[in-house]
Amino acid sequence: MEKQNTDQTTYQLFQKGKDLQTFTDPKEAGAAWFKAELSDKTVMTVQQGGGARVFAQVGKEGSQYYKDLPFDNMPGAADFKTSFKEALELQKSGPSGAAAGKPSEALAVSKPMDMPAIKNAERGQTYEGKILGFQGNQVIQAVSDGQKTVHIAHERAALSSAKAGILHAGKDLSIRYPFAGVGIVQERQLQHERKEHSHQPKGFGGKGF
Repeated sequence: MEKQNTDQTTYQLFQKGKDLQTFTDPKEAGAAWFKAELSDKTVMTVQQGGGARVFAQVGKEGSQYYKDLPFDNMPGAADFKTSFKEALELQKSGPSGAAAGKPSEALAVSKPMDMPAIKNAERGQTYEGKILGFQGNQVIQAVSDGQKTVHIAHERAALSSAKAGILHAGKDLSIRYPFAGVGIVQERQLQHERKEHSHQPKGFGGKGF
C-alpha cells in the first residue's frame, strides 16, 4: 500500500488564506485551477515518485495577472489543460460570465483592450508576429498581412510549447494550428535558424510576414 501511495501522482493547490486542496485526477485539478484566485501567492504543484515541483502558477504581465499552464511533458498536463479549457468555455457561455473567482476578476476577463478588432485564431492557420499582451485567458498577437496589422486572440489553454517562458509581451512568435484547439508555439528566430541549417532553397515555403 505504501508503494502505491509513493507512485501515485497528486496535485496540490495552494492559495493564500485558504485550505490546501489535493487531487489525484488531473481533470479535477484543472477545474480547480480555473476557479483558483488570481494572486501571485496561488500555485499548483505536482508530486510523483516522492518529489514535488511547480505544475502551474500565476504570472503577471504589466498590471494584469494570468494563470499559467503546465508544459506538455508534465504528468497529466493534457487532461489538466482540457479541463481548464472546458471550464473556460462554460464561463463564456454562462449568463453572467462571472462563474469563476471574484467579480473584479470576471471584469478583467471581459474588459476589452484598447485595440482594433480582434479575431480568434482558426484551425489550419499559422500566425506570426509579436505578442502584445494578455486579455483574461487569451494571448493577443499582432499579425501583419503586408498592408495592415490584425490582432489575433489565442486561447491560453490551447497553446503548447517545448520551451519555458516563451509567452511574454514583445516576443516574436509563430503559432501554428494543425488541429482545432491546438496551437504550437515557436520563436520565429529559432524557425529561421532551422531553415538555414537545413540548407533549403530560399524560395522554399516562402517568407514570413
